[in-house]
Amino acid sequence: MKNYLQNLIRLLALTALLTTSAIAFAQDEMEAAAETQAIPFIGVRYWGVDEGILVTGVIPNTPAASADLEAGDLVTAFDDTDIDFSSIRDVLLTYVAGDTISLSVERDNADFTTDVTLMALPEDLFSNPDYAMPLDLASVGLYVQQCDDKVYIVGALAGSEVAEAGFHVYDRLISVDGDAIDSIGAADVAVSDLIEGDELAIKVLRGDRELTMKVIAEDHRRRRDPRHRPRPRLEASSVYQTDGIGLGYGDGAIEIREISPAHELYAAGLRQDDLITAVNGAAIEEAKDLFNGEVINLTVRRASGALSLDVPSTAAPLLMFGLDAPQEQDRSIWLGLHEKQVTLGVRYIQLEADSPFFEGSAVSSGAYVAEVIEGLPAGAAGIQVGDIIVAVEGELATLEVDLRNRIYFHKPGDTVTLDLLRAGELMQVDVVLRVSS
Repeated sequence: MKNYLQNLIRLLALTALLTTSAIAFAQDEMEAAAETQAIPFIGVRYWGVDEGILVTGVIPNTPAASADLEAGDLVTAFDDTDIDFSSIRDVLLTYVAGDTISLSVERDNADFTTDVTLMALPEDLFSNPDYAMPLDLASVGLYVQQCDDKVYIVGALAGSEVAEAGFHVYDRLISVDGDAIDSIGAADVAVSDLIEGDELAIKVLRGDRELTMKVIAEDHRRRRDPRHRPRPRLEASSVYQTDGIGLGYGDGAIEIREISPAHELYAAGLRQDDLITAVNGAAIEEAKDLFNGEVINLTVRRASGALSLDVPSTAAPLLMFGLDAPQEQDRSIWLGLHEKQVTLGVRYIQLEADSPFFEGSAVSSGAYVAEVIEGLPAGAAGIQVGDIIVAVEGELATLEVDLRNRIYFHKPGDTVTLDLLRAGELMQVDVVLRVSS
């Protein structure tokens, strides 16, 4: 049951990202409108529901605050035009700043309308204390995921008040300060009127036991890195980030977003803001054969012009991340929880059944080890970059049940036997698992 629950949560993760509590109405896709007119703005955070949008917080000194909208209100229409999460942006952009629109609202099972006069989106929305953002559950430090009408705890911010409160992974969230919770939006509503220092009581169901955790509200958003980071030149579909290098992968290029002077690619000549546009003379998406020889030739574009650089073949996994979405089995979002996820300590790419890495072997599934994290179990057991982990305790690692899932439900201190394919030869390695850090 627990494995089923985990898989279901994973399947819903993307949906949750698409329907998470948003800020109305300062979306990136509206920036194009700014070229001709000010972006219309109401001033609420919201969550998508079947009937419309659930207001999860009202930003002070905005039209929503002037119209006395409240967290928990359900807005169903603008001027008799029905809205939902997918249509609200398009409907709002039919108006301009200064227009007055009538909102259809449901509050406490009663329907009413209220007029809102739109303002222009403030340029300093996220830095001006006059527009203090209401709290949501994530800003308090508790991370949750939704399955149907149930909300499960999946992590906590390390070092936060909630991380030390005793929550376990897959505790079901029942109520926050007495408000019943059936969605992430409802949880955000429950904390929206809190300020730092307030106590909140969070009730969870663990097995057949109900437990209440009391924590002090903190706003962890203001603890984010304040350094200015310029907008990347590349529209990235995925990223790779370690202490030594940060890469963005986009259409036909890889961007060096950050690089430490201690990194081997820095020594090879790569610098921050470089764009890698070709590998071994081939387009990025065609550069499949990266593991033959000791060097890889990169075509790089930078402000001073194009150049050609030879880098060590150990950079191949970083380049492959642009072709296949990497999975991590080193650190996780369960940081700070009392029930911690075990780790193997690798970054890997789960291979397709027809992968050329399987040629000449009897193997048709496995996880390609793209990086071995220093100081974690895989490195201690002698696992190497380029190994293919075929099975864990005899259970195959496949696209359907990948390496992370095979490792997940083991306990810290367990010794597991891995079947490896190394240089075309099958072998076995014993690894002692530990918690992620």
